[in-house]
Amino acid sequence: MKNLKSTGAFVCVFSLLVCGDLLADQAGAPMIKAEFKAVDINKNGYITPEEIQAHQAKNFNELDKDKNGAVDSREMSADKTRILEKSDKDKDGKVTRQESSSQFQEYFRAMDANKDNQVSEDEYTDYWKMRLKF
Repeated sequence: MKNLKSTGAFVCVFSLLVCGDLLADQAGAPMIKAEFKAVDINKNGYITPEEIQAHQAKNFNELDKDKNGAVDSREMSADKTRILEKSDKDKDGKVTRQESSSQFQEYFRAMDANKDNQVSEDEYTDYWKMRLKF
């Protein structure tokens, strides 16, 4: 059950990262706060680059069902193909561990508004509220 919850959290975060505009409704705010709590592994109220990478790596491994180091459309539901298309930097039809990691690093830098190398819940929430408007 814990792995299922963790995988679900990853898919939600991944979905927020790539398809945030699709969640632009009142249900988005509680989801954003829940996802922040899932990524804040040590529960100190901040997400560090290490936490986001650890969270990404753990959940990437769970999604990579055939353990080939990449997630493709067979490993994700059909409604998540936009995520794959957006994350697939080299357009080879799959998202590698490196592509996923790189994307999470980009989003971390964008969320870290005050550039202190950690993302507070307010920064995380503000970032996604802004993203969800567009």
